[in-house]
Amino acid sequence: MINALTVLYNVAEGKNDFDVVDSKLKEKSKTAVQKGIECILKTQVLQKGMPTIWADQYNEITLQPDKARAFEPISLATAESVVIVRFLMQQPVTPEIEKSIKSAVNWFKQNKIEGYSYNVSKVNGKAVRTLAEDKNSVIWARFYDINTNKPLFGDRDGSVKYDYNEVSEERRNGYSWFGDFADKLINKEFPKWVQKNNVMP
Repeated sequence: MINALTVLYNVAEGKNDFDVVDSKLKEKSKTAVQKGIECILKTQVLQKGMPTIWADQYNEITLQPDKARAFEPISLATAESVVIVRFLMQQPVTPEIEKSIKSAVNWFKQNKIEGYSYNVSKVNGKAVRTLAEDKNSVIWARFYDINTNKPLFGDRDGSVKYDYNEVSEERRNGYSWFGDFADKLINKEFPKWVQKNNVMP
């Protein structure tokens, strides 16, 4: 959805070589972008009334969080949410957008995993992914439980695990379960956005 909205945003604003687009299409694109932003704000997952980040997938009719592939259970999704926040930070600041961005960044700060790194190496031509202790590293799980914020992991059989080591070897090595997804957002992009828009962090 963000990729589609980014194209529409560039059309609406005449950016990135979209300045040649017909003015009527620009107006339609502006309307579409606003509808998209309304949808984004509406679907930010609430926990006890407080906005967190966004789910991995949503039902297209109910707009409720939904599961995707067998190994992608209903969950909060970090990598996708970082991209959503970056898109919102491109938009004119409204109270709703400001609250959404700050809430998401705050959630990322509260749910980082310190003291571990996630490494990929090749063994006999195959990727092997390992979670290792590393006092200088900060990472996030790809998915978090939508109610408890505990890292969770899916498997081919549709089961949900809360221990990375319990995931089948095929899925453990065939999917990126951790990453430094929000590091740049928290430490560089958000402070720059705060300063540029003269808002309280």
